[in-house]
Amino acid sequence: MKKDFAIIFDLDGTLLNTDLLIQKSFEHVFKRYKPDYQISDEEHLSFLGPTLKETFSRYFPDDMIDELIEYYSEYNHKHHQDYVTIYQHIRETLKTLQQKGSPLAVVTTKYRQAAYIGLALFDLTNYFDMVLGMNDVQHVKPHPEGIVKVMQTLACNRGLYIGDNITDIMAGKNAGIYTAGVKWTPKGYEILEKLEPDLMIDDMQDIITFVERVSEE
Repeated sequence: MKKDFAIIFDLDGTLLNTDLLIQKSFEHVFKRYKPDYQISDEEHLSFLGPTLKETFSRYFPDDMIDELIEYYSEYNHKHHQDYVTIYQHIRETLKTLQQKGSPLAVVTTKYRQAAYIGLALFDLTNYFDMVLGMNDVQHVKPHPEGIVKVMQTLACNRGLYIGDNITDIMAGKNAGIYTAGVKWTPKGYEILEKLEPDLMIDDMQDIITFVERVSEE
């Protein structure tokens, strides 16, 4: 694999299964600030992907958003070990890619501090050359800013972005790099297929052969 080919991952729903943590965190917030409101299953699914500001703005006035995010984050950061799991073969895949010399990075719409909490929980931090959160950019996905920033920082001309959400595939395409969608997304992967990513994967190890091929083209 060429060292100028970056492999960039989304975090939640791609490397780590944080669905239950996100659900519990939102329930924690609503219990205090909107106690009579019952969150539907469809709404819980809609919370996966967007920024906290985007989601909270659907339910609360703008002058409450910072307080809500702080309350959400306090609970979320404390309960990673209770509700977060790692998807199959993630560590093995990262180890293989790192051994082959590929620059690895994370671009996520969560705050960088929270991203590091999740990565550290499963001893993944040392695999990544760069971790970029929403507080590191002006524009979140599907805007390509985060991916482009990683590519420039790592001095890479080409790359692959892997994610579980339509905004991930769009961001990768907008950045002009290869894209891969994961089939384990709870929203259903058919919506990702419609965006025609370069690869749809059943297991994270599927990207190894793909990267070996396209990085040498």
